[in-house]
Amino acid sequence: MRLRFSSQARSQLQSIYDFLFERNPAAARRILADIRASADHLIDFPHMGRSGDVVGTREWVVRGSPYLIVYEVVPEESEIWVLGIFHGAQDRREGSQG
Repeated sequence: MRLRFSSQARSQLQSIYDFLFERNPAAARRILADIRASADHLIDFPHMGRSGDVVGTREWVVRGSPYLIVYEVVPEESEIWVLGIFHGAQDRREGSQG
């Protein structure tokens, strides 16, 4: 399996890093490394996350953090697409104002 990040997921990673870096640069680096390490585990265990809110997606909680990786397994392409990285308190519903 090959791990791929959507442009939205890459943008979210950068936003997470920028937000945390302003407050604590060391924590920003650690959290980003933790998110990437958790995503890397999906290569060997692509179905370890729970079924996602959107059909065909899965969700994996980054251990020791409030972040959630939303991804899709595409077996015919041997790929795992990370679709988004969200804070657990974030409202992810489409069209949400909050």
